[in-house]
Order: sequence, then C-alpha cells, then structure tokens
Amino acid sequence: MSKSSTSAAATSLSTPILVGACIAWGIVTLLFFLLFSSPGDDGTQPTWFLAGINLLEMGAFFLAALLCFRNWRSTQIVSGRSVWFWIGVGLLLYAIGIALFFIWGTVWGLDPAVSLGDFFFILSYVFLAVGMFKAVLPRRLNLDISQWLIIVGIGLAGILLAIFVNLGAAEAAPEPITGALSSNVYLSQTDPAVVPEDPAPDVEQPPEPIVVADEVTAPSWVMALDQRLEPLSDIVGVLYLIGDMVLLVIAGTLLVAFWGGRYSQSWKLIAIAALCLYVADMFFAYSVNTDTYVEGHLWEVFWTFSAVFFGLGAVVEHSVSVNSRRSSRRRRG
Repeated sequence: MSKSSTSAAATSLSTPILVGACIAWGIVTLLFFLLFSSPGDDGTQPTWFLAGINLLEMGAFFLAALLCFRNWRSTQIVSGRSVWFWIGVGLLLYAIGIALFFIWGTVWGLDPAVSLGDFFFILSYVFLAVGMFKAVLPRRLNLDISQWLIIVGIGLAGILLAIFVNLGAAEAAPEPITGALSSNVYLSQTDPAVVPEDPAPDVEQPPEPIVVADEVTAPSWVMALDQRLEPLSDIVGVLYLIGDMVLLVIAGTLLVAFWGGRYSQSWKLIAIAALCLYVADMFFAYSVNTDTYVEGHLWEVFWTFSAVFFGLGAVVEHSVSVNSRRSSRRRRG
C-alpha cells in the first residue's frame, strides 16, 4: 500500500471522529449554558460557571485553529494552504483574547473600557478577513445581477442592524432620576406647613460597620496599562464595528460564490461561522452600550458555535481535498 493511499484511508477514518467531536463540543456548551446558568441576586454568575464557559469557548477556538493548521500543513488542500494559515492564526488570536478577557474580568475582577484582550480580538478579525478574502480572490466571480444584489443586501442589512443596535442602545440606556428628587427638595424648602422636627436627644449610636474594599489582585502594570488604554475605547468600538461588517460581507460573498459544487460545503460552514460571530458581537455591543452586560448570557453560546463551524469547515475541506486527489489519480490510472 502506498503512502498516499494510507493517508487517504486515515483521513476517511478521522473525518467522522473530528466532525462528531466538533458537534459534541457545541452541544455540550449549549447544555452547560442551559443547565448550570444560575445568576445570583445581583444578576452575576458564579465563578465556576464563568470559568466553565470560558474554557469551553477558548477550547473550541483552539481546536478549530489546530484543524486549520492541519490544512495548512497538507499539500493536498484545494483552496490553498495560505488560506487556512491566516484563518488558523486568527482563531488562535481569538482564543488568546478569550484567555486574557477571563483573567482580567474573572480572576482579577477588573472591568476596563479597553483591555489587552481587545487588541488580540481585533487582530483576529484582520487575519480571519484576509484568510476568507484569499479564498474568494482566486475565483473568478462571474456573478449575475441578482447575486451581487444579495451581497449588497447582506452588507446593507448588517450596517442597518449595527446602526439600530447603537441607536437603540442610546435610547434604552438608563438615565439618572433627578427631577423627582429636586422637586421634593424644593417643596420641602418652600412649604411653610412643613415644620422641622426637634432633634432627637443624644443617644449613643452603635459603631458603623467597617466596609473593607475588595483587594486588588491585579499587578500594578496591568492597572497602569488599563489607564493608558481607556482613551482608546471609542476607536476600539469603531474597529470592532468595521471588523464585523467586513466579516459579514465576506461571509455573504462566500455563500454566493461557493453556492453549489463539490467544494462549496466547507465554505458554507465558514460563512455560517462568520455569521455566528457577527450575531454574538451585536448582542455584546447592545449589552455594553446599554450598560446591562453581565457575563454568562445564553447568546454568548454563538461565540462557541462560531468556532465549531470554523472547525467543521476545516475538517470538510481536508476530507474533500484528499478524496478529490485520490479519485483523480484513479482516473489517470
């Protein structure tokens, strides 16, 4: 038996296992959210739950990155090795960003406007967009008018949704209630019928409890870094918005360009992964802008789903590429 046939046989055996592992990861994550989400009186989740969802999300992106690097190292990938290198690096950067977000928020209890993890997230968008664009670029997009209209419609829908999220968040943001308080104070000052009560006799009051502030466990360089990055919050928000728009447009282009054909299945999965990432980011943007974000919402499962679909796309691409090369050798033989 030749080396190529042995490799093809191993691929045919590993593909169902890897596909099942990706699907199982997504199901376990969803069940973990549904079964163990137990917010307290203040709406926050317990630490063990936050650690669990972060590990599941980080592990999903790390696994998807490994599957992309597997395609990059293979010489049989039809869509090109560099495509999967860029996507794999993007997923790995996203996993690092999740780890930093967990350390900043859960371990150290910090909630900065901009943290170091944000820059890894933004870099991941760049690598993912370049990788997906490199997949579309070699194809001659001989699209008709209706297909171009679909792509334009997807882009406009994404822009309108982003505008709605930001405007809706601005309207839904809680406003301080000062009118009722000031009116009550005004009435109490001007109403002559209001007679001030005699002060109570001196009674020994029990000592007030001493409130001990939470100890800051973050290193000093982290606190200094957060202070320096805080003025960049508006710029980072715009970069997130641009990244989501670019990924959404490229995802729509992938769906249209690779619709039908033998090699379309993997890129449909990649497009769905980008859409899941966009959905989660829109929920996150709305929650942050309305100052209602509490880590552990059910919609956060879309981030893990995004990694799962990226991994599934990498597995399907590897399987289709290896099988196509094997069938072509048989025809030549």
